[in-house]
Amino acid sequence: MAWAKQMWTEHWASHFIVSRGVLHDATQLPAFVAIQADQYAGIATYNIVGSSCELVTLDSLIEGIGVGGGLIDAVRGAAREAGCTRVWLITSNDNTHALRFYQKRGFRLAALHVNAIAQSRKLKPEIPFIGDDGIPIRDEIELEIDP
Repeated sequence: MAWAKQMWTEHWASHFIVSRGVLHDATQLPAFVAIQADQYAGIATYNIVGSSCELVTLDSLIEGIGVGGGLIDAVRGAAREAGCTRVWLITSNDNTHALRFYQKRGFRLAALHVNAIAQSRKLKPEIPFIGDDGIPIRDEIELEIDP
């Protein structure tokens, strides 16, 4: 998983991911890996607690060929097998690309956690203040889908 740790560090400043006040070590979570032409094409990590499955990370290294969708399907399958009633994820308010991607795949907006990123920065100070398209990073947006 060294390649994934390096990729997370390059893309997200660390392999530690914060969601809803919880610091996850992505290298310690269950994962699905996509391979395309003998190369790593993506990875999804998840965490099952009770009847909920959180999609903690989803990174597609090759966009537009179904890698992300395939990884989501794999996580949803694992959630079904575990008896989960919900698959959910957190993204930040600046990540409009992710918001489009997930909603096109059936995810619904479930909650807006206003100013939650301020709390997340206490656990992961590397989180920038300005994100995609110059949008200030402030809020966590929770999306969900049935397994």
